[in-house]
Amino acid sequence: MNQIASSAIAFAGLIHIFLAPQHFAHAPAHGSFFAVSGAAEIIWAILFLRKPTERMYYIGIMLAGGLIILWAVTRVLPAPFEHEVGAVDLGGIVCKLSELVGLFTLIALAAQGRIVGLTKRSFGRLFSEAIIVAFFVAFLTYIAGHEFEPLMPFLAGQEHEEQTQ
Repeated sequence: MNQIASSAIAFAGLIHIFLAPQHFAHAPAHGSFFAVSGAAEIIWAILFLRKPTERMYYIGIMLAGGLIILWAVTRVLPAPFEHEVGAVDLGGIVCKLSELVGLFTLIALAAQGRIVGLTKRSFGRLFSEAIIVAFFVAFLTYIAGHEFEPLMPFLAGQEHEEQTQ
C-alpha cells in the first residue's frame, strides 16, 4: 500500500508539473505554485516509499489534503493573483482524484499501524485529523497568497492586473 500512496501522489505531482506552463502563461504565480507543488509531491513520494515515517505521513497529508481543499476553495472563491474562480477541468479532476487516492491510502496505512512512529488509531479518527490538517494548510496557503499579492503584482494574471488598476 505504500506504493499506492506514493504512486498516486507522485502522479498528481506530474500532472501539476505538466500543467505548470499553461498556468504560468495565465498567471506566473499560479505556474510557479504548480511547479513547486508538483516537485514537492514527487519528492515526497520517493521519500515516503523509502521510509514511511510519522513525519512523512503528516507531510503527505498536508500536501495531498491541503491541495485538494485549496482546489475546492478556488472553485468557489478567486485564487490569489486572480480575479475569478477557477474552472473545473479534466486535469484538475484527475489530479484531485489521484491526491484523494493517496490521502485515503495514507490514512488506511496509519489505521493499520504501518507508519513508523505513528500509533495505530481508527480510520475515522485519522480521517478527521487529516481533514483538519488539510483545511488548516489550505486556508493558510490561500491567505498567504492573498497577502503576497500586493507585494508581487507582476506575478498576477494580466486580466487581474488590469482590473486592480
